[in-house]
Amino acid sequence: MKITPEATLRRQEITRRIIYALVALAVITPFIHALPFKFKPMTLSKNLYDKVESLKPGTPVLLALDYDPSSMAELQPMSIAILRHCFRRNLRVIVMTHWNTGVGLCKDVCEKMAAEAGKESGKDYVFLGFKPGYQNLVLNMGENLLGAFDKDFYQKPTEGMPVLEGVRSLKDIPLVINIAAGASIDGLWIPYGRDRFGFDLGAGCTAVMAPDLYPYLQSKQLIGLLGGLRGAADYETLIGKPEAATKGMQAQSLTHVLLIVLLIGANLVYIGRRYFGPKEA
Repeated sequence: MKITPEATLRRQEITRRIIYALVALAVITPFIHALPFKFKPMTLSKNLYDKVESLKPGTPVLLALDYDPSSMAELQPMSIAILRHCFRRNLRVIVMTHWNTGVGLCKDVCEKMAAEAGKESGKDYVFLGFKPGYQNLVLNMGENLLGAFDKDFYQKPTEGMPVLEGVRSLKDIPLVINIAAGASIDGLWIPYGRDRFGFDLGAGCTAVMAPDLYPYLQSKQLIGLLGGLRGAADYETLIGKPEAATKGMQAQSLTHVLLIVLLIGANLVYIGRRYFGPKEA
């Protein structure tokens, strides 16, 4: 029995639609029903978690959230998980951004996590907002933080805020965490911040950026690194609060498994037809 070209094309169209449906199902399923996929956190992620965990309550921590909506899928879950951890540890959190296009995201994540933890602006955390300057701004913060930001995002004077008590400059902050979609980690916070003022620096970045930052881990200029959605899922696992990143990684893992199965199946079908099946017309 010979197979006509028309029958082959029709079969390919049907197969293509089935594959699309299976991939869509694999992506959607983890967001509807939690899967038993568990992730063992990478050492790079655990090092950052351990550093935050080691800080005493009341210790000031600076979070620089340098990203915008184009990369929020990877980086917003990191910010949420780290803020949740800092509030859980009763740390004094100082939040800022170098990206004016990301101010709205930073504001939303601060207010959402503060409301969840029952924290008060000005007392438990402060959102300084955006200010231009980049390297000069970090240098100014290293010398006089209150001079660089005399008011917070809500136009309240930073002088006298309980959250900033005893914090006059970056020298008084033992840990800075930069969540970045650009070059602010190695182009800004390492040379103009960490190396000049001596604080520990942790980071989170998009997955494509992570390999370029590994040398800074080896040189101890970074104490830990969250790379992409996997890094965010690691941190969610470590704090025991799996959310968007964990579901995203489950969807990604399930889709990868499906693609591997489909590739193996397609090759077996090809081999079977190549050597044992009917010939095309």
